[in-house]
Amino acid sequence: MARADVVIVTALAEEQDAVLAVLGDVPSGTAVVDGLRVAVESLHGMGNPGAAGSGGTVLARWGARRLLLVGIAGGIGAAGVGFGDVLVPDQIVGYESGKVRDDGVLRRPEVYRPDFTLLTAARAVRPADWAPARPVHVGTVLSGEKVIASREVLDELRAGWPRAVGVEMESLGTALAAYRAGGGFLMVKGVSDLADAGKDDRWRGHAADAAARFTLALLRRLAAAAGDLEVPGSVRLLVCQRLVGDWQRLAIYFDIPAYERAAFARGPGPDGVWDWLVARQRLRELPDALDFIGRADLTAELRDAR
Repeated sequence: MARADVVIVTALAEEQDAVLAVLGDVPSGTAVVDGLRVAVESLHGMGNPGAAGSGGTVLARWGARRLLLVGIAGGIGAAGVGFGDVLVPDQIVGYESGKVRDDGVLRRPEVYRPDFTLLTAARAVRPADWAPARPVHVGTVLSGEKVIASREVLDELRAGWPRAVGVEMESLGTALAAYRAGGGFLMVKGVSDLADAGKDDRWRGHAADAAARFTLALLRRLAAAAGDLEVPGSVRLLVCQRLVGDWQRLAIYFDIPAYERAAFARGPGPDGVWDWLVARQRLRELPDALDFIGRADLTAELRDAR
């Protein structure tokens, strides 16, 4: 079975075309970015329900633990967001769920946080890493089932979430799919409109291109976060596959809290430990840890990858 470290999903053909143009040649559906194997898939349409179903399927198909949603979205001008800017969420808020009463709608939002390692890599991207660099806004992204082209509706939503920087229609479903599969999720979208009455299509191509270019810079930062080891994706896959029976001892060696180990157990445990080390820039300690738990065979694989 073909495998990937990261799967990029898009809702629209123009979004996928922008990603493929930036990645270049993508034989058999995958590209290699500084050692990371990256697959590109379509969600086959807009909306959170479809994203929730398709997202989990593509993660399983590629054996991946990270899911990136890339495309276009509406920005919130009152938050300083402009056309062509890039949005990265530090939380996703599904705003549709609620109770309709005589005095209005009582919203019961569903909230998801993005993957810590992916968000850290996104925050590490600098303007010099990609061109033409655009402003990047990290904040709350509102996700629902409607295309919003009304300042009044936008103001009502923003009253509840004043840190909101954008609105779109797939991130809640994609985040839910990643959560159910035990994987990590992040959204990167370019701003094609400001979700008001002036909404049109003039910036769609520019927005899709900006999101794709920023995503490539993010992937390079993610690959570099492996620290001194600079481990290729193929070596990571090999080590994690062979650690299935020993990852819990490794987690104890690193004093990973029990509640985090429990979260790793819902998905591929070795990948959870690996991501935990990368996020804390401690991957260089892994060879010594493997020696300590009696897995010198894997230590050799890592040291050969240097």
